[in-house]
Amino acid sequence: MSNNNFRVAIIVSHPIQHFCPQYISFTKMKDVDVKLFFASMLGYKKYVDKNFGQEISWNNLRLEEFDHKFLNGEQVLPSTKELDAPSITEELDSFNPDAIITYGHFQKVQRRAHKWAKANHVPIVYITDSENRQRRKWYKLLAKFFLLRQYYNKVNYFFTVGDANEAYFKLYGVPEKKFIRMHYPIDVDVYADAFQNKAALRSKIRGQYGIPENDFAIAVVGKLVTWKNQEHLIDLLIDLESKGHKAHAFILGSGKTLEGLKQKAEQLKVNKVHFTGFVDPLELPAYYAAIDAYVHPASIEPHSLAISEAIYMGCPVILSSTCGSYGDTDDVQINKNGFVYNFGNIAELSEKVVKLLNDQQLRQQFSDHSRKISLKFQQRAHKESMLDLINKVNKAKRRSVSV
Repeated sequence: MSNNNFRVAIIVSHPIQHFCPQYISFTKMKDVDVKLFFASMLGYKKYVDKNFGQEISWNNLRLEEFDHKFLNGEQVLPSTKELDAPSITEELDSFNPDAIITYGHFQKVQRRAHKWAKANHVPIVYITDSENRQRRKWYKLLAKFFLLRQYYNKVNYFFTVGDANEAYFKLYGVPEKKFIRMHYPIDVDVYADAFQNKAALRSKIRGQYGIPENDFAIAVVGKLVTWKNQEHLIDLLIDLESKGHKAHAFILGSGKTLEGLKQKAEQLKVNKVHFTGFVDPLELPAYYAAIDAYVHPASIEPHSLAISEAIYMGCPVILSSTCGSYGDTDDVQINKNGFVYNFGNIAELSEKVVKLLNDQQLRQQFSDHSRKISLKFQQRAHKESMLDLINKVNKAKRRSVSV
């Protein structure tokens, strides 16, 4: 670690599998020192995820490739608002960062980091995927409004993940000059290899599930919970079947609604639903390779990691209006690489799917655009966002010195 390097402390509850590759990319940057501070070993060590309905640990964290510290030793602590690590103050004193990146502010450990940053005149960079598209009760919005406006006013910069995310911050008075577009990082090394091998992966998965090459296939990835609304894909297949359209749907994930989904799928006579169970993240690219479109029907989905992964693999996307992943400069750009339908409107969803099902040329156009924008987005997520931050912080320092 050089004394002249730009030092970045990242404070996060626990290792999050799709952010770890970003930390590795930041670590490889010239003249940058990055250190991660985790408050829990959740995910690194096994834990029971109540939504997945099973014991989970991630095998692709690659912690040995970036500098990190577990602030609470080997404890597997839940990622709740009570998560704390009093030693973060001492650790920040020792590391002496030029900027601090935090994920939200509701956890005690994040609030400690914010307090340290203000006391030491170190800029705070804030990350959250929050948006305003999901349905919230008005009194909850009102309660948050003044609190968040006051809090966000104290934050120096925001790593934003998309259009809806930026609209959310603007609602609370954050000016655009504080935005640094980051996008959601994915494991680009794994996905780059998978894309190069896309045809073989497609044949492998389709062969495994008995899906002919010319049959139309879609997928949704996520925990099997009520707000993900995977049953809408079965409703979709029922509607398509009634109109004479043949299609397959992969439902990837595990959780409490599995048995109900399986029972619903029994209504199908020709079209098929393939329940994969929990799929290791390293195996997910093969499923994206196998499908013709990715469909996301959730009622609550701030910004879908699965969609960021799917577009990298060149998937057209159809998603519900309550999801936060669409916009002119976001993962899903309407009529360019995907469609948006009104949440819960199966007839409208079916209409969008039929457009892609019947038009191979349109599918290819959407696929090409997904791939094109994803390459740019991942470049921002893994390098350019950090360069922008360094430039902004250094420029602010020069201004303060000149004054």
